[in-house]
Amino acid sequence: MIKPQLTPEQKLKKKKALRITGIVFLVLFAAITVLSLVYASEIDAFVEQYTGGGIVGQIVLAIPHVIYSVQIVFIVLLVLYILGLIYPRVFRGSPRRVTIGRLVAGLTRFLVWAVGVLAILAVWGVDVGALIASASILTVVIGLGMQSLISDIVAGIFLVSDGTLQVGDVVTIDGWRGTVQEIGLRNTRLINYSGDIRVANNSTIKVYINQSRVDSYPLVKVSVAYGEDLKRVERIFNENREMIKSHIPAILDGPDYNSVDLLDNSGVVLLFGAKCKEDDFFQVQRDLNRELKLLFDAYGIQIPFPQVVVHEGEADTHTPLRDEPSAGETDKDPPQEDL
Repeated sequence: MIKPQLTPEQKLKKKKALRITGIVFLVLFAAITVLSLVYASEIDAFVEQYTGGGIVGQIVLAIPHVIYSVQIVFIVLLVLYILGLIYPRVFRGSPRRVTIGRLVAGLTRFLVWAVGVLAILAVWGVDVGALIASASILTVVIGLGMQSLISDIVAGIFLVSDGTLQVGDVVTIDGWRGTVQEIGLRNTRLINYSGDIRVANNSTIKVYINQSRVDSYPLVKVSVAYGEDLKRVERIFNENREMIKSHIPAILDGPDYNSVDLLDNSGVVLLFGAKCKEDDFFQVQRDLNRELKLLFDAYGIQIPFPQVVVHEGEADTHTPLRDEPSAGETDKDPPQEDL
């Protein structure tokens, strides 16, 4: 089943809903943390005086561990919430700052949750010191099994540090053209003009074309009939350049006439172009096609198109006379009458 694309309004509503949900959980954990701190002595006294056994006894003995775990989760969520408010204000402005900010935010979330998990394990009696001491062996084991993940993370860091790929850039990767939405720890997300999203692992991005660093120059080819006066066509275009530009606000410079591109079978192919931003590449190309068609129509300049001419042979209207000999009978002797 194909998942429908969300509109910008729906995406904004979804983002707000997630933010509200996060705030609700944060408030809930905050309330539990405050109550546990206020009634800490009563909770400890109740647990110490409880003498029951079985499953209920184990649940009661686990109450302090659960409370401490909730407190740690609250601290983690609070730290992430504060960082989420700080990062957009610190890493804003240029696309490079935004890209670095998102990468730093991803690394920070990973580290904060890692510390939180270790703290929760310590609360439940796990020897965190021994766990950290054995981290070297664990790293080797994980490294052997997660080489691709580590490669993706390292490649992502290099992509951001090089500055050749940033959020908002229009790039072509493996023949797929789109706008960079995010450069994460493991993958890079692109979205094309129709809303399709492509996710590429950072380690697989070897060669790519960044089309956003300089202005783009879309080209348009239009044919005119061989019978048209080429100098007249050129003069008409030059006289109407400013008019065409006023109809296409996305044009930064131009449009330009780049002379004859090809002498085709059915017409003379003329080449036109204009400078624009990469985001407007296809729209400027389409608009320029439209304006040239309207201009040529207004001045009666013929744009040739493929035509098929059918030649019909003339029908043979000659009907032989009844007494006229047919073919093959002229060399024969006339019939003899009986005496």
